[in-house]
Amino acid sequence: MKSIYLVGFMGSGKTSVAEYLQKELGWGLQDTDQMIVDQYEMTIPTIFAEKGETEFRNYETNMLHTTTTENTIIATGGGIIEKDENRQWLKNQGNVIFLQTSWEEIGRRLQHDSSRPIWNNQSRDKQKLLEDRTPKYLEVASYVIQTDNKTEEQIAAEIISNIHA
Repeated sequence: MKSIYLVGFMGSGKTSVAEYLQKELGWGLQDTDQMIVDQYEMTIPTIFAEKGETEFRNYETNMLHTTTTENTIIATGGGIIEKDENRQWLKNQGNVIFLQTSWEEIGRRLQHDSSRPIWNNQSRDKQKLLEDRTPKYLEVASYVIQTDNKTEEQIAAEIISNIHA
């Protein structure tokens, strides 16, 4: 079966839902952010600080194109949809799930998270970034799952139901 790609803004639950889906389906798991850390032997905040966001997006594209397209859950980075080529690639894969999360819920989930360079950049308007990215997530999505006030288990069950429908 085609792999499942999870897309959505930071804090939408891509990694935690991917881990739950992996257990439920018994499939492989790939996380593009973790793949970048492993490949380039640098943390994401370090890459942002030393190489910049543009280079990070290049790394992200490289990792996306090496993901397994069968029987794997792939958690993508929140900005993977910024590049046209990544959106086109995702649309061709099928089973792209947009974990749509409200601004209020994202703020609640990330209020104590210091590991995200964009979230912790006080000069960035994160709410505007979410608004700008949402149409791009919708563009690539095979299914949209609302995640507010849902557990990983509930979200995973909804995803499984959609892909088996």
